Amino acid sequence: MIETFTKTVAELRKVLITSSRYKPEAHPLAQEVAAILQARGVEVLLDLEGLLPLVEAAQGADLIISVGGDGTLLATARRLVGVTVPTMGVNIGKLGFLAEHSPSDILAYVRGQPLLAWRLSPKMMLQVRLEANGEQAELRRYALNDLIVSQGVMTRLISITMAVDGLHATQYRADGVVISTPVGSTAYSLSLGGPILSQGLRAFVITPIAPHALTNRPIVIEGSSEVSFAVESQVGELALVVDGQERLALRQGDRFTVCTAPTDFVLVSSVRHSYFDILRTKLGWGQAPNLRRST
Repeated sequence: MIETFTKTVAELRKVLITSSRYKPEAHPLAQEVAAILQARGVEVLLDLEGLLPLVEAAQGADLIISVGGDGTLLATARRLVGVTVPTMGVNIGKLGFLAEHSPSDILAYVRGQPLLAWRLSPKMMLQVRLEANGEQAELRRYALNDLIVSQGVMTRLISITMAVDGLHATQYRADGVVISTPVGSTAYSLSLGGPILSQGLRAFVITPIAPHALTNRPIVIEGSSEVSFAVESQVGELALVVDGQERLALRQGDRFTVCTAPTDFVLVSSVRHSYFDILRTKLGWGQAPNLRRST
């Protein structure tokens, strides 16, 4: 059942607006939206530099607006784990796969124009716990897109074992491994031959990077499972990359465990475009090649 987002700007009491220090071109729009809302009597918290503690700032908020693009929205989602306030991603960049709303959309909304067709779209996130050389480290991270075991300059094979719910599954000898959510299944994993997961599916996909064994193909794991990885061997630098934005160093003997995060990230999406519309228009999914000769 689709839950629609029906709250008008007149019903808003508190709004949190986030942007990115790495995208200063988004700041004028974020400031304009904040000024319009404040003029309407709405309490606004504006975070342009990523310095506000968002979980605390979001308490009592009716809406969160992330201004920038997909990268800004990914960073915002990780800082909001445990918060279920609807979040709207406004895109001023190129792709806008997740941050699908245009500047004109958000300006029309905050100026009180008739509400567009929007729905609440919960997105599953991943939680990862890292153990350094068998010692439980108080290190947890969350990902909306994916977790990538990635090498540095060296590109020799690494060896990493995987267990699902405590049962040995396989040993990868590969350049790395990608663990992606349904959201992230259209990113790096897709370019490696991984499947596209339906956005409402409670599952994640594990895709090896250039595996030595041809039978080590991508596998879809149900979201209720816990998957553990152990680094058996490495050459050179190795890291666990979170949403392409944070690197955690990995060494031989390290282990990390991946499971579904305790809460979803609640995204405000457009009803006007289906997920398949977005796949076709943003990624060119399923489109026939252009066979016409160039002149």
